[in-house]
Amino acid sequence: MCFHRKNEQLKQTMNSRKNDIEIIYSRLRQHLHGGNGFAINHFMQTPEHSLVKFVLGKGNRLKAMISAGIHGDEPSGVEAICSFLENNRFDNFSDEWELTFLPCLNPYGYEHGLRENHEGKDLNRLFKHESPPTEVRFAKSIFDSSYDLTIELHEDFMTPGYYLYQKGTHAEDDLLGKKILQAVKNIMPINLNGEIDGCSAQGGIIVQGNEPMDWWPMALYSLSKGTRRCLTLETATKLSMDARIEAHLVAIDTALNYFSRKK
Repeated sequence: MCFHRKNEQLKQTMNSRKNDIEIIYSRLRQHLHGGNGFAINHFMQTPEHSLVKFVLGKGNRLKAMISAGIHGDEPSGVEAICSFLENNRFDNFSDEWELTFLPCLNPYGYEHGLRENHEGKDLNRLFKHESPPTEVRFAKSIFDSSYDLTIELHEDFMTPGYYLYQKGTHAEDDLLGKKILQAVKNIMPINLNGEIDGCSAQGGIIVQGNEPMDWWPMALYSLSKGTRRCLTLETATKLSMDARIEAHLVAIDTALNYFSRKK
């Protein structure tokens, strides 16, 4: 997520496309079909793109939301969601979990390799804004009911390894962050620096205070809507795409299994 990062290539790449979001949507459609909780829904539109969600295991007792691509220059989360479907990883959770996926919240940024959207706005800074962009309004509309868990998939071009942010309503769940990093360390290094992205950190977990913020990322909005545990997962851009995808997938599995065993 890299809070202090400025996207210097915004003007240079405004008219050049690096990726095609329709290829992502096509890959998802191949593994989604009507009935049995599988559906793909197009809701709001930006000037050029549909904003998409899909739900697996609708009606199950545990509920999670998994999102990616709110920063368009962080493609590994988008790829991880595709891989989750393509490799049938939901089969391990289909009896217990209703999973809502937002596979790419910033399709314009994804296509152009930009952090910001088509208006040059960092979407993950605008969840407290009175008149947010369409992409943020779409994301906020997903929180019509509370979730046990939300997972936001990010990456950071400055980090030497994986790290995460976590917030929640139950202090006992703080150990989940450590469980995730313990599992991920077999795939990539953990960022063990005492300061990450300008914040204090311990063992790869950002230490956050409770001071009020003038702006909210999606995680704080999620928490305000009653989510029990909000995870923001950061993989290392400098490592291979395969490693970044696998690290996110292992983190997702670890988080889902944690709550499956609790309830």
